[in-house]
Amino acid sequence: MKRVTDERLKIELLKNIRIVFIFQTLGILAVLIYTGISRGADAAFQSPLFLVFTGTGVIISFLQMRVSADMDEMSKHRRRKPMPYYGLFLIALAVGLGVGLLNFVVDPLHKQFAWITGGVFFICFLTVYSVGYFNRKKRGEQDRDE
Repeated sequence: MKRVTDERLKIELLKNIRIVFIFQTLGILAVLIYTGISRGADAAFQSPLFLVFTGTGVIISFLQMRVSADMDEMSKHRRRKPMPYYGLFLIALAVGLGVGLLNFVVDPLHKQFAWITGGVFFICFLTVYSVGYFNRKKRGEQDRDE
């Protein structure tokens, strides 16, 4: 079997994969909604399909960050100075504190849950911002070397 070398066929193949991915995601979402309605939200969240749906979202988001960094590099006409890392840290801290405070206001009896939720949001946002920051920094250093 020969490998596909025609660019038009590669684009058509990627479009087909995208359509299948959308259909699969909508199918998983429909099953989760049906489970949530028929057996309750706890059953839907404890379903293995929810784990697959969440994992797929995380993976596609992580892979999309590389594409976003490449798209940002392609727009050289609006090159601006990147935000310093401590600014990204402060934004992640603000999001974590905001979610923790919101959680505390909604449910003041469970203070520990508010701390945990705020901490998880802080770590998640900091991780995403750090990966994006260091990808941009690495690409900037590669551009300077060339």
